[in-house]
Amino acid sequence: MKNNIFKLTLLVISAFIFQACGTYKIFTGTVKYESSKNNEVLKSKELKSYLEEKNTLKFVLRTPPGFDTYSGEEQTMLNSVFAQIEKELIKNGQIVKDRVLLERLLSIGDKSLIEVGKAINTDIIIEIINIDFDIPNKVKDFKIKEKGINANFDSWNNIDYVDCRLSMLECRITLVELGNVGGIFKFFVSGCDNGNDFYIHTYEDYSGNLDPTKECLVGWNYGNVSYKSLTNTYNMNEMSRNKAIERLVKSLLNQLIEKE
Repeated sequence: MKNNIFKLTLLVISAFIFQACGTYKIFTGTVKYESSKNNEVLKSKELKSYLEEKNTLKFVLRTPPGFDTYSGEEQTMLNSVFAQIEKELIKNGQIVKDRVLLERLLSIGDKSLIEVGKAINTDIIIEIINIDFDIPNKVKDFKIKEKGINANFDSWNNIDYVDCRLSMLECRITLVELGNVGGIFKFFVSGCDNGNDFYIHTYEDYSGNLDPTKECLVGWNYGNVSYKSLTNTYNMNEMSRNKAIERLVKSLLNQLIEKE
């Protein structure tokens, strides 16, 4: 009898210890953000008709208003960006006219923008209003791959968000032949558009359930999961910015080249 009681007590204690045991593990989180939902597309009926009639288009870029007042460093950086936009247009089979010639003719002041556009034989002037590679965009929803569950950072202890920073191109389209503004566009892209994986170090109990009340951390690298929040941005270096430009130009061409 005593042996049975002892065995039962031991069994209960063992079960309690087993249930109390859990461990910290590293799982794969995925954050996704559809940046194109922020796009702003305003196209005139004239532009739509014009694009339907044209098989090929000739483009020229125009720098933002007040570009001459920018610092030398800003001008150098933006000239590099504009040159990359031109490269992407050419890579996509478009005819690109000389931006520098356009600016020189405009600086003389004896011709209007439309007259200058006709003088350099272009169809569309793309005026760059603004370009930004580092717009904050905190995303709270994510998915834990191994568990197949959806989660939100607000429900977890000690971790805050993934900042999927946006890159943005804002431009104005002028139809040289008609002399009118044909459209104003604002396009967004982010490194999380197709999903971006990170790692989360969190507590898993004996039954395989994750405990969001326990302290946890996140990281981009499996060997360094030690942060409360993470940032993904195209504004790391020239190569990453060029990747953003490639995607932004494709968004623009989707509006100007593809027939509706």
